[in-house]
Amino acid sequence: MKKIYTLFFLFTSSFFFSCSSGENSFDITMVNPADIERVDEFVILSIDSIKQKYPDFNPESFTVYDNDKEIPCQVENHESISFVADFTPLDKKVITIKNNIENKNNYKSRVYAEVAMKVDYNFVDGKYSGGRFRNYDSVRVPDGHTDHNALFKYEGPGWESDKVGYRYYIDWRNRIDIFGKKTNELVLKNVGVDDREAKDDSYHMMQDWGMDIYKVGNSFGIGSYGMMIDDSIFMVSERDSVICMITENGPVKAEVKTDFYGWTAGNNKYDLTSRLSITAGSRLTKAELMIDNESSDLITGLAKDVKAGFFENKTEHQWSYIALYGNHSLVDDYLGVALFYNNDELIKEHKTTDSHTVLLKPAVGKVTYYFCAAWEKEPGGIKSKDEFISYLDITLEKLNNPVVVQY
Repeated sequence: MKKIYTLFFLFTSSFFFSCSSGENSFDITMVNPADIERVDEFVILSIDSIKQKYPDFNPESFTVYDNDKEIPCQVENHESISFVADFTPLDKKVITIKNNIENKNNYKSRVYAEVAMKVDYNFVDGKYSGGRFRNYDSVRVPDGHTDHNALFKYEGPGWESDKVGYRYYIDWRNRIDIFGKKTNELVLKNVGVDDREAKDDSYHMMQDWGMDIYKVGNSFGIGSYGMMIDDSIFMVSERDSVICMITENGPVKAEVKTDFYGWTAGNNKYDLTSRLSITAGSRLTKAELMIDNESSDLITGLAKDVKAGFFENKTEHQWSYIALYGNHSLVDDYLGVALFYNNDELIKEHKTTDSHTVLLKPAVGKVTYYFCAAWEKEPGGIKSKDEFISYLDITLEKLNNPVVVQY
């Protein structure tokens, strides 16, 4: 089946470049069109677009400066440059890229992603006992892999920023869960390393760094995905094979890419690619799903909970959201979860027994959405529904008013 890959630009549009007075440097001017502050705004620049204006640009040797201060950046798939920058309301900012300057790439990372599978184990009664976890850049999930068998560290891949962490179960459940963090440090490298038996996982109890704070069960968790055919929902449970890759890993963006081959939904099989990414200083995970053009509608959502009130913000612009807030964490403290969807892709909102969902129509085989979690125990965390709504509405305004890049 044909796969479709698309380069996506987040919060950035209309790229124009000009050479500065220095022979080996050029400036990029960026404008914040909204009357809001933007901290750690994620920007992606096309290398092809840069080279059209500056043919001698060397993507293997450059540095990026904001007000003469070098800022962390990374090259993604030899196609783009990404970094984060701060903007005051209605700000106009000039970024300088210095060409042919050695970049030692020793920036401190603010994001992290991993997939860790067990080696040196004993396989007894369907469980992977003992052994140790080894990180992989790419792993094919063994045929017959199932839940709670201790093969994968915390049951699948994980990704985090300095704000929050997420993971998804790489078995038949394929649900997304939340790691609440009580620190701005990156922690996932050390989470679950001693959970080498299929019981009593440490991250289900409060640790110095935080814990698993979300009850997923049979719901959509946070941003999990499936397909809706007629009135039936098919999660990504029956698959011929699964390959999981860590495609970006800092310093400003981390991404988990998963290829699901032969996903059975209804009477058909599909190939689905999922890209789940997070950026420095952000709670948002960006979800990009790419599937065969002839597929039915895709569905995603948030878990219901009697302790959490549902609310939403429907706009006439590109992006809207659904959200819940309440003391519905696994330790009964306050947690907000939200899902931002593209109005151009929306078919309808839908409720199931255990989830609030949105049904989305793939455009040229692709849907894009964002989800986020805000836990009151974060350093400087959001501690009320009003604060959470304010955070969501500001995020919505950023999505609907992307930074403009110009001469």
